[in-house]
Amino acid sequence: MKKSRAAEAGSSLVHLRQLHSNSDKGDGSVRYILSGEGAGSIFIIDEVTGDIHATKSLDRERKTHYVLHAQALDRNTEDALEPMSEFIIKVQDINDNAPQFPDGPFVATVPEMSEVGTSVLQVTATDADDPTYGNSARIVYSILQGQPYFSVDPKTGAVFLLAGGQSVT
Repeated sequence: MKKSRAAEAGSSLVHLRQLHSNSDKGDGSVRYILSGEGAGSIFIIDEVTGDIHATKSLDRERKTHYVLHAQALDRNTEDALEPMSEFIIKVQDINDNAPQFPDGPFVATVPEMSEVGTSVLQVTATDADDPTYGNSARIVYSILQGQPYFSVDPKTGAVFLLAGGQSVT
């Protein structure tokens, strides 16, 4: 029996699903085919079993979903045994992007003798991760250096003066 392309690719494959025709009696007379975005490169199908695999890692920031079409054919006549099936593979996000400060680095000046609570600066960060899936894109602002002189609102990124009445360098 012919060795399938999926078997040749080895253990680097991720099994996604299996296409199965009611006409498939397990005798090798059915051939499964795959077409669409990434078919044959990113996604392959075992033409004997109908197992569909991903051959490489998917990145949601590059492509959020793929549309594929699969079909079962009679191996001898190439006639379709079932209508073509369409399915969409949605790529779920992981926290693989650090927040970025597109307008940074930030510089601000504070007049001497400014009152506590004086607004110093507004910082804004962005995150390429999907905000609709988990907490991957959640941004929480904090100050790594500058305490006890400054405070930042963890939700808005607004920076305020905590120590007033003295010169801060």
